[in-house]
Amino acid sequence: MSKELLRMPEDELKKEIKLFLKKRKELVFCTCSNNIPRATPMDFYTVKSEVSDDFTIYVAPTPGRKVSNIEENPVVSIGIYTPMDTGKIQGMQITASGKERLIFLKEGDEEFDHAQKIVRGKRKMILKIIPEKIELLDYDFVKQGYSRLQWIEFN
Repeated sequence: MSKELLRMPEDELKKEIKLFLKKRKELVFCTCSNNIPRATPMDFYTVKSEVSDDFTIYVAPTPGRKVSNIEENPVVSIGIYTPMDTGKIQGMQITASGKERLIFLKEGDEEFDHAQKIVRGKRKMILKIIPEKIELLDYDFVKQGYSRLQWIEFN
């Protein structure tokens, strides 16, 4: 008889997401313009609180194609993964769209100083990304009786 795999309780999933993000420093940032995708490895930063429900991602893009792609088409996809040589199969997919979720912060903007404290190094521009969906794949979840793919959506 096969064991039914379930969704993880939301509070437990949020803890797993925070733990996953805490252990990683790089992501693959994907944008698109005129049906031409662009995937760029970048470092990223998050709010360090373990109990916070803040899953905001901060990146510091240099002006260029990523920025113009977002201005033209405000939809991004982010991939974060555990290297395969660790023996673990884990990955995260983050989706965000719209100018209310993809916020460019520059010196003088109200939130810039707060974001600058989160992001390492002095930056001229910081992109604040507020996820609308986070999907976390972890084959170890099956050992706990959950489906290996878990997700959470935000309004």
